[in-house]
Amino acid sequence: MRFLLTVLVLFLLPFAAWYTWRGIQSVRQSKGDEPGETGSDLPPPPLQVLALVGAGLAITGVLALAIGTAFGGGAQSGQFRPPTLEGGRVVPGRIDPVERAQERAAEEEPEAETPEDRPGD
Repeated sequence: MRFLLTVLVLFLLPFAAWYTWRGIQSVRQSKGDEPGETGSDLPPPPLQVLALVGAGLAITGVLALAIGTAFGGGAQSGQFRPPTLEGGRVVPGRIDPVERAQERAAEEEPEAETPEDRPGD
């Protein structure tokens, strides 16, 4: 739920900023304080600012992801063990180190049958 609210708030922030800017502009227009036309083919200033802010946030996010991964943020080694139910309680998921993961795999792997173990050949 918290994740959904975070995403929703981040999605709605640019719209809130735009409507706030429009409110300020409408108050300025009613007072006669509107600046002159720029005469360019660019979109109105709030769209320019929102586009620049969005591009800046996207670039910052990509750089943060790249830097975090480069400095070991995504370098997990080992085997993931999902959450399990043991004795009526939930044991949280974890990442076992490589050595421990190999030991567990050997314990969980059934012994291979030899031809002598098979009945009725």
